[in-house]
Amino acid sequence: MWRTKSISLKIKMKLYWALVLPVLMYGPECRTLRKEDERRLLVAEMAWLRSSRGRSRRERIRNEKTRGELGAEETVIEKIKRRRLARFGHVERMGGKRLPNAALHGHVRGGRSRGRRRKRWMDNVREDLEERGIQLYLWHLGKPRIEKFGEI
Repeated sequence: MWRTKSISLKIKMKLYWALVLPVLMYGPECRTLRKEDERRLLVAEMAWLRSSRGRSRRERIRNEKTRGELGAEETVIEKIKRRRLARFGHVERMGGKRLPNAALHGHVRGGRSRGRRRKRWMDNVREDLEERGIQLYLWHLGKPRIEKFGEI
C-alpha cells in the first residue's frame, strides 16, 4: 500500500499519522528507552516515510529532505520525549497519596543487583529535561520538582 502510486501522498500521510505513529509510540513513552531502541524506532519511521514517498536508500537522499517533503518535521523520538514529559508533569501534579505518584517516588527496600545500574524511566525524564535546559532538583525527602514547568 505504501508504494502504490494510486494513493495520494496526502492520504498516505493521514494513514501514517493514524496507524503507524500510534504503533511506534505505544510502549516507548512509558518504559525506559536505550539509545539502541531510539535508533531502531528512527530506522523504522524513516523506512515508512521513504517507502510512502517511493524512494529507496540507494537514492541517497537525506532524511531531512524526505521529512520536509512529507511534512513530518518532528521525529518519533521527539514526540515520545514530549509525551513522556507531559506524563511526568501529570503525575508530578497529582497528590502524594495517588498510586501513580507513589509508584514514581516510592522506594523499594533491598539491594540492587551487581553490575552497572539499569537505566530507569526517571533517568530518561531527567535527560529529556536537561535537553530543554530545565533543571530537576531534589525537594523534600528526595521528591523531584521542576523549576520552570510551563516551558515544557
